[in-house]
Amino acid sequence: MRGTSPQAHYANESPTRQLRAAGHGFSLGQQPLQGLSHLRQGSSRRGFTIVELLIVVVVIAILAAITLVAYNGITANAKESALKADLNTTAKKVGITQAETGSYPSSEPAGLPDSIQYSQTSSGQGFCATASKDGKAFHITESGTIQSGACSGHTIAGGGGGGGTEIAANSPIQNVTSAQCQALPTFTGSNNDAVRTVTDNRGGTTRTYEIAKLADGKCWMLTNLKLGSTSSSITLTPADSNVASNFTLPQLTTGGNAEYDLPRAYGPVDNDPGNYGYLYNFAAATAGETLASLTTGNAQHSICPANWGLPSGGGGSGNDFGDLDIAFGGTGNYAGGGEANIAKWQPSGPFRGSFSGGWVDGFDGQGVAGYLWSASADPAYPGTAFSAGFDPSYVDPGDGYSGRGDGIGVRCLLN
Repeated sequence: MRGTSPQAHYANESPTRQLRAAGHGFSLGQQPLQGLSHLRQGSSRRGFTIVELLIVVVVIAILAAITLVAYNGITANAKESALKADLNTTAKKVGITQAETGSYPSSEPAGLPDSIQYSQTSSGQGFCATASKDGKAFHITESGTIQSGACSGHTIAGGGGGGGTEIAANSPIQNVTSAQCQALPTFTGSNNDAVRTVTDNRGGTTRTYEIAKLADGKCWMLTNLKLGSTSSSITLTPADSNVASNFTLPQLTTGGNAEYDLPRAYGPVDNDPGNYGYLYNFAAATAGETLASLTTGNAQHSICPANWGLPSGGGGSGNDFGDLDIAFGGTGNYAGGGEANIAKWQPSGPFRGSFSGGWVDGFDGQGVAGYLWSASADPAYPGTAFSAGFDPSYVDPGDGYSGRGDGIGVRCLLN
């Protein structure tokens, strides 16, 4: 084969002939080549192939992964056991105080483990202690049962609303910070990965709420407040609520007369699909404001969780409801007739509005329209306060008003 290199020619030969050629200047004589026995001896002591080495590496990696998983599991279990042991120690210590004095300690006793946060509840007849570390938390109350998560108002060390920018799932709503809110993507109504789920343990019942950063750059509750009890009143404290001092939210009712100055909470709401929440008169929503105590301006307190409050109203820019509507593409004032911003307030929009109706001598308008208290008194009509209202055809973004004795919904805004 003229013109073909020796290498190309010998590529078609048998492996043995190729070996001989490669080892001895491409000589293909019939006599045994000098040095061939040396090559044969060397082949009997060959090293590992690449495939064999890869198999060994893979096996080692698998064994290392199994060991790491087992180690992490043992470490996590050890941390949980340590936190639970700290809680049991705390419960025993404060239990001794309760047995001696008839009341649990009013503040955190000295000598508790470093992982512990402690709060007295129920005017000294109860307590809640949280043990947390590295984003993991458990809590215990006077019932003696250890549960996952933190007490209301307590910070989870290393995460979960305390440290870091991520809001851990089902962490206390009271622990959410402004920095964590700003780190969230803006919720547009469809990107559900921007929504976070948090909990509120006030009143002895754990409620779950969804929150998100909306177009105005602020964090809003996307579900109506559902705080209240059908069997007793609830005491809200500055540790867990947006109140100046202890405030008593009365037992839920479904009847009675409209009340302007005494707090009232109405529920459960008729035909509730699960998102109406409870309805409150203005005195309840603002944690005790009366016709005389708030004639103009904004209430400074509310039944919202600690670090959250009622949005301001009155319409236009400079008010929370109005600013949100402007960010939604509206004017901040009443709109009707199909404007684009109306869709943003609906149940399918980013605000996820709820048609919870109201209470006026009875439940009314459920499934038809939604109404939400602002913190703002209406100076033109002393018996009213500004509220937001919406249905499929209109929106009053905080420039509408409701009678202070009416029961309507509450949405809270991160301070």
